[in-house]
Amino acid sequence: MAGKLCISVIEARNVQADDYAEKNFYVKLRVGNNEVKTDIVKGSVQPKFLKDCRLAVPSPESDGLRIELLQVGPRGDLVVGSDDLRVLSITARGTIVHWFQLKTASRSVSAELCLVLRYLSAEANRPMSPTYAMAARQAKERALESPTTPTGPSKSAFRDMPATSPKPAVIAASPAPAPSSPQPLPRAKVHAASPVASTSAPAAAPQTVPARPAKEARRAGRARATQVPLPFAILGGMVAGALMYLWKRRPVYYEVQEDDTLCHIASCFKKRVEDVYARNRDVLKNPSRLYPGDRLRIR
Repeated sequence: MAGKLCISVIEARNVQADDYAEKNFYVKLRVGNNEVKTDIVKGSVQPKFLKDCRLAVPSPESDGLRIELLQVGPRGDLVVGSDDLRVLSITARGTIVHWFQLKTASRSVSAELCLVLRYLSAEANRPMSPTYAMAARQAKERALESPTTPTGPSKSAFRDMPATSPKPAVIAASPAPAPSSPQPLPRAKVHAASPVASTSAPAAAPQTVPARPAKEARRAGRARATQVPLPFAILGGMVAGALMYLWKRRPVYYEVQEDDTLCHIASCFKKRVEDVYARNRDVLKNPSRLYPGDRLRIR
């Protein structure tokens, strides 16, 4: 059964570019005879394409998606790397966010490309769901907020973009203190005592108070150092509560896709149609007609 493949090209990383050509890149996607290209991103070895496109799939059982990253050259465009994906492997997986490892003709990894994919069959009751748009928007936001330093390739297939894991702390083990050898007690000088002295009672030895172990002393010092005064603790809780309230009250937008209706968008976000229309009167001149690409404020 024929269908269509919705693809969002997000960004590329770890690109092994040609040093003799300018750092200008674009992505070409092809399913059978259907082909689309992204805009050219200039002057970056980690290009962020942020392009949405759709490809018709005549036969998902046999068709495959051809992914190519190209570099614009003075004598023709150079293929940095490519990869192939069977459409049948993603027809039942819903929305997928995945880093594809693009390889050269010698099968060496030359770049990584992040794509958001969703297959829609022609017999589906609903041609589009906001799930794909949300996943694509989140991937684009992460791409815009990501650092410029290249990150390591992801080894797992069909997983969301991994977050950077913290490095394990290296603790230098200090050598255990050698047990100190017991010191011999000084011998008391023996004097010849008179008979009167020998019958006298021995002098009472002074009692010594055992010193606190060094480990307990350090633990008590750390406990005193980590104690936070009550006013600062209350103030920190108030600030955290205010930040959480502002985060929950932040505005949420939805980008209109093809065949969307105002009723379906409102039901997906569990809102009333009247409330969504009231928030977007400047955008929705006619509530019965929605245009792909419009941004509707949901909250």
